[in-house]
Amino acid sequence: MTTAGGAAAEFRRSVAAAVAAALRDALEVRAVAEGGAAARRRADEYSDLDLMIVASLEHADTVFETVERALACVAAITHRWIVEPVTYAGMAQRFYFLANAPRFFAVDCSVLTATGIASFLEPERHGEMIVWLDRDGVLEPRALDPAALAKRQAQRLEQLRGAVPVFSMLVDKELARGHALEAIGFYQVLIRALIELLGMKHRCERFDFAWRYVDSELPSQAQSTIAHHAFVANGDALGRLSASLVDELRALLDELSVDHAIGKISGAARDDRPSPSRP
Repeated sequence: MTTAGGAAAEFRRSVAAAVAAALRDALEVRAVAEGGAAARRRADEYSDLDLMIVASLEHADTVFETVERALACVAAITHRWIVEPVTYAGMAQRFYFLANAPRFFAVDCSVLTATGIASFLEPERHGEMIVWLDRDGVLEPRALDPAALAKRQAQRLEQLRGAVPVFSMLVDKELARGHALEAIGFYQVLIRALIELLGMKHRCERFDFAWRYVDSELPSQAQSTIAHHAFVANGDALGRLSASLVDELRALLDELSVDHAIGKISGAARDDRPSPSRP
């Protein structure tokens, strides 16, 4: 775990204390927890404050108003982003920037239903939340279901087997037309596929996390493979890199299998749980 220090940590603590106090008195709120880097015990001076608030979505606006009043007691809100559409069902989300905050600080605030938060309660995937308030035990961690995750991985693997040749062709087609900018749009889909396949190999319980945590969770050789193909200088370089990237993808698709997924995920469920810790 990396401990956030100095002024950044103090600012973060002051914001957290103000919001926690306000939400404790909000009867529509069932539970409040801190997720993100803090849940994975990786918070540092660059980390956001990731708030996860359990409440009915019909009360979401009221909850956000409560959070915003609490934030304003610490510092003026300089930017507000209402996220639409949201990434997950049963969720409403807003981001906030605050005056005089550390350079990279933000408050990522999500209101989730009890059903919506369920997938975030698997420690193997999201760490163990730091619970601020839990009126009726809704934030109890849930064991990862290896078979269900392996099924999702196997389905995604089959999708990628079908998609990679198509997007490879589209890259080559647009390069042949002299449309390097259009080609790189299709090429980025292949880069995402590379990261997913390397995730299936090296961090199967979080294979679908895309670019998140690639610097801390993938081995150096995998990171080098991604970096080699991700940084493209021009159209000529794109043509060469695309051919190399397709070779990497084919090799990974040949290597990975459904049995591999089930075995790796089952092992992760047993061996990769973060150490239990609650304040």
